[in-house]
Amino acid sequence: MAKQDPSQDAKNDKVPAGAVRSYLRTQLVPLAVLAFIILIASLISPVFFSKANIQNLFVQVTLNMVVSMGMLLVILTGGIDLSVGSIVAIAGVFVAGFMRNMPVGIAILLALLISTAFGTVTGFIVSKVKIAPFIVTLGMMSFARGIAYWYTQSTPIIWTPFPGADFMYALGSNTMLGIPYLAIIWIAITILTALMLKYTVAGRIIYSIGGNAQAVRLSGIDVSKWQAVPYILSGLLCGVGGILLAARLGVGAPTSGTGLELDAIAAVIIGGTSFTGGIGTVSGAIIGVFILGIINNILDLMNVAAYPQMMLKGVIVVSAVILATIRDRSKS
Repeated sequence: MAKQDPSQDAKNDKVPAGAVRSYLRTQLVPLAVLAFIILIASLISPVFFSKANIQNLFVQVTLNMVVSMGMLLVILTGGIDLSVGSIVAIAGVFVAGFMRNMPVGIAILLALLISTAFGTVTGFIVSKVKIAPFIVTLGMMSFARGIAYWYTQSTPIIWTPFPGADFMYALGSNTMLGIPYLAIIWIAITILTALMLKYTVAGRIIYSIGGNAQAVRLSGIDVSKWQAVPYILSGLLCGVGGILLAARLGVGAPTSGTGLELDAIAAVIIGGTSFTGGIGTVSGAIIGVFILGIINNILDLMNVAAYPQMMLKGVIVVSAVILATIRDRSKS
């Protein structure tokens, strides 16, 4: 049997170690903040590490986790999506409304198609008409929210009396091996997003557009087509998030997802994604979501009122943007 070169073994051993060191360099601050918040939360509340609260935390972060994956894709290209909260509401009210007259599977499929259509329109306007993403998604945010109010006549749609209610209840409440179904879904979505970004052509192009769109264009790739893809996927993921939220709450409400765009942006930026695009990871976004989720969780355990929580969230968003700006400038 041929004997392997020891130097090759050493080289192979250094590869994963180098990758770990590189990851820790980029995620050291978010990881340190997450660890600090977990420590503080455990000291403040003796029930923080209880099984019931951990399950509740994993359910609470579901919506922001799913939507943040779409926001990550958009920001990696140098864009922004302010319409995510409104599209979540669209998906929630339509799936609840459709359940009146059709099987729950078809209701879910149609709600996903509608939310994806909103993302497709946004992506087309941004990529083909060349209007700034901030303006396009700001308009879509208002338009989609208006449709949600119009469809429901400003009244939440309770789906519990409709056919298919058992499936929706199980989706929003049941567990498998102690893990909530909602958590299983967001874990699967984060894994799929990470695999797409790391191993597919689409992922490489998304990173490249954020890094240097002109170089991508000169290489013969249709940049406008690929610029639309993250918005389409964001719309789809908002649809998933809206359906999961409706399943959890038992209603499709036109007010669902209000302010969610700030949570998603903050989570992605806290996790180390650059506002200018081209830099960011799924794991960083997950860390950002958990930082915000644990803060909300511990404030709920302390019975802190909603308004102070909103104030704190605003401070976190502004601080995240400031830190991201400083980080980007230091790298340029």
